[in-house]
Amino acid sequence: MNQEKSKIIKEYFPQARFSEPLSKHCTFRIGGPAEAFIEIDDLSEQNQENLVNLTKYLQKSKIPYIIIGGGSNVLFHDKGFKGTVIKITAKTLKFTKTNLEADAGAILQNILKEASKRGFYNLQPFIGIPGTLGGAIYGNAGANGLEIKDILKEAIIFNPRLSLIYKATPETLKFKYRHSNLKETKEIVLKATLNLSKAAKHKALAKKLSAKRTQTQPYGLSAGSFFKNPDPDPTKPKLKAGYLIDQCGLKGRQIGQAKISEKHANFIQNAGTLKNPATQKDVIRLADLAKKEVRRKFKIDLKEEVQIIPHKPKKSM
Repeated sequence: MNQEKSKIIKEYFPQARFSEPLSKHCTFRIGGPAEAFIEIDDLSEQNQENLVNLTKYLQKSKIPYIIIGGGSNVLFHDKGFKGTVIKITAKTLKFTKTNLEADAGAILQNILKEASKRGFYNLQPFIGIPGTLGGAIYGNAGANGLEIKDILKEAIIFNPRLSLIYKATPETLKFKYRHSNLKETKEIVLKATLNLSKAAKHKALAKKLSAKRTQTQPYGLSAGSFFKNPDPDPTKPKLKAGYLIDQCGLKGRQIGQAKISEKHANFIQNAGTLKNPATQKDVIRLADLAKKEVRRKFKIDLKEEVQIIPHKPKKSM
């Protein structure tokens, strides 16, 4: 990126950094440098306006860009990203009697913790899901019978293509299993309002789920569940991706420094060190092996839940 473009980016966001290692900004701890990197920790009206104007400039200048949240659901390229990475880390929480208004950069597990302190336990089925609220809405995150669509009241959405910020309802976002139409429109969640509940049944469930997570989910560097569970066939028992991979005997399988967890087969982990980490190539090769074996044994095609980011995207993501 030349000096003139760098200067213009800094005019919008003086905190912009260049050649920033992306391994520092994702839970996989994998990824080379971004040409330009901007962290937005305050979604004031001024910063929202700056974001609109910056993306207009990037599009006009044909500079690829991607907007991320906590980096829990992305796998960056080992050579980095030839363009601009915008990371939204604004995380203000505002509780009312029945709702939570939150910035998209709020960490989902921190939301659960703060809600529980106030007696709101209906979010507890999300225990263990990594990442931010914005990412959860983008992919309609869910667990234990609850999806984000079930508790979302409304969201403030940014459409970079139209340079428009607007209010969306769950119906607008057209949620499906691990999917919202944001994946097609490439729009970005800025803020959201969640419905809260103090019903006693949720508190008992919270304790049960906390114990279950300790027993079943591995610790370490990963992006959480790597694959979506297959679309259910109403004529057959519901199968989960982790079970399918486990039945192929792949728990503990390692390629390079990427490893399928021995505790949960739908977790691919960076088992390397700071000096010798897993690479995007390692993870993709291991994921491809899992897909190949599941297809051979079960005639089922697994689909990635994690977003795999190329080094040189053809257009903004």
